[in-house]
Amino acid sequence: MRDTWSHRLLLFAIFLLPWQTRWIFSVALIGGEPSEYGQLSLYATEALIALALLLRGRPMLLPRVGFVIQGGYFLLGVAFISLGLSSFFSVGLAQVLHLSFAFALLNLLLDVRTNVRAVAVAFVSGLILPSLLGWWQVITGASPSSTWLGLAGKQAASAGVAVVETASGRMLRAYGTLPHPNIFGGFLAVGLLLMAWLVRFIRDRRAHVLSGVLVVFLSATLIITFSRSAWLGIAIGFLVLIGLIVRRRRLPPSRALPMIALGLLSVLATLGVFYEQVFSRTLLVGRLENLSVVERSSQYARFDDVFLMNPLVGVGPGAYPFAMTQIDQDAKAWAYQPIHNAFLLVLGELGALGLIALLCVLWRADQLNAKTAQTAGGMIGLALGIAMIVIALFDHYLFSLWPGMALGVLAIALPITWPFSVSASPKGEAPSQDAPVPHLDPS
Repeated sequence: MRDTWSHRLLLFAIFLLPWQTRWIFSVALIGGEPSEYGQLSLYATEALIALALLLRGRPMLLPRVGFVIQGGYFLLGVAFISLGLSSFFSVGLAQVLHLSFAFALLNLLLDVRTNVRAVAVAFVSGLILPSLLGWWQVITGASPSSTWLGLAGKQAASAGVAVVETASGRMLRAYGTLPHPNIFGGFLAVGLLLMAWLVRFIRDRRAHVLSGVLVVFLSATLIITFSRSAWLGIAIGFLVLIGLIVRRRRLPPSRALPMIALGLLSVLATLGVFYEQVFSRTLLVGRLENLSVVERSSQYARFDDVFLMNPLVGVGPGAYPFAMTQIDQDAKAWAYQPIHNAFLLVLGELGALGLIALLCVLWRADQLNAKTAQTAGGMIGLALGIAMIVIALFDHYLFSLWPGMALGVLAIALPITWPFSVSASPKGEAPSQDAPVPHLDPS
């Protein structure tokens, strides 16, 4: 009974990941003004994950995942050391709490009792309502506010909101229910790659039609986030997937071909409708796009100043924007942001030890994925990993914000668990190589 309720709570948390309902227990000012990076909070999804872990009790890990968990402990340990030496303790403590909940999620996902297919379905299903809201935001140029749902009101005409500016005017980018369109784009990119894996298990015609509709909808919504990092990540991910299929002479499942075609048609149709905005974003045309390039270039120019404050264990978890205020005290408050590169952000906040710990986690996860690289699931897992690395190279939210941390954990853990999902091969096909008999690894 405890395992059943634990699994239900986990699925509920995964479904609600895009929603930002939280308790803000303190606000730290950056440059004398409030900022997203100074809001110290506990998310409702974090509480659900903690309760699920408590109900589940002693973990029963999947085979050979112990080194991934050990890497997680290493990363957490470095974060606590960095916190102890940081000048921004309250901010760092809140960030360490987020890291701890992300580690709890990793443990839950790598537990043999977790139904990975149900997790993937819950994640994709959870993107439907945010996507509907995203279309409303783009069409109306506004977004409603709700304290209980974690929604902040936005207007395309307001300063500080994410818009695309063209000769036709300002268009609000799709936020969905997330703090920024880039994060929403990352969620949609992962959702579409999960759909590529889930389609292999479709049996009946009705489910196939519903999946096709969902692929069309999510693909179109990804375009209206106007997130270049998400576009680039999923494009490279799918190119890698196609390259692996050709190189290894494996035909994709027949059920996947219509989905791929529908997704591409949806993308092309949406690009046709919003061609002016897409042109502005991709070719960096306009005042806002040029300003974005200048801001990101300046972040890289000042990274050394932050890193050299403490090269070994960093300036402290979550402290990067606050450390910037000590380097440049005359900048505008909105200019104090984490560097738009998750790997460099880890290096700046947790130092060389923190980056080594993170790379240990990724390296061990990659080793496990390589064991199934010849299977369809393994190739999709590799494409997912490549997409997330590309996103991490151009944005910071995978380490700076809780929804990004949770998304990163999903992208690391799910491909590891795919080989242990129950095979659903259609009649006439050989049993899937993705379903070996698991041996429990009590921990």
